[in-house]
Amino acid sequence: MNIKTLGALSRDQKINKVFHAFGYSIPVGKDGRRLWPTKFKREMAQRMRSGTLSIGDVQKTCQISDKTAYSWRKGPKQKNLAKRPKVQEPTPVFVEIKVQHIEPVEQAEISHIIFKRAGCELLLPSTYPVAGLVGLIRAFESRL
Repeated sequence: MNIKTLGALSRDQKINKVFHAFGYSIPVGKDGRRLWPTKFKREMAQRMRSGTLSIGDVQKTCQISDKTAYSWRKGPKQKNLAKRPKVQEPTPVFVEIKVQHIEPVEQAEISHIIFKRAGCELLLPSTYPVAGLVGLIRAFESRL
């Protein structure tokens, strides 16, 4: 954060004081929370990964929890990748399908419908309406 940004934040009365760590000026809000600049967090992550700073050094100097220090060290890209489930790309599968042309079997024409129910046999024309068949079935079922 540069001087202009800090000045603007203090004029807006968003910050109460400034916290100094590792050569950076970190603004502290009225509620006591420190507003860590992204540039600062990136540099701390790089120093922790390279071994220049230990996680304990960063914790003590910045007065942060170990969880925060570890999340800084991981960085935003690695943190998001850890939450996403790894999905394997599907392998394309090809199958050869052979279609044989089969001549349709001609069905013998039904000239009538034989309706057998409860010892009774009815011979109905093949054009008998379906609604009529349903009515017959219901009539026979109600008698049983």
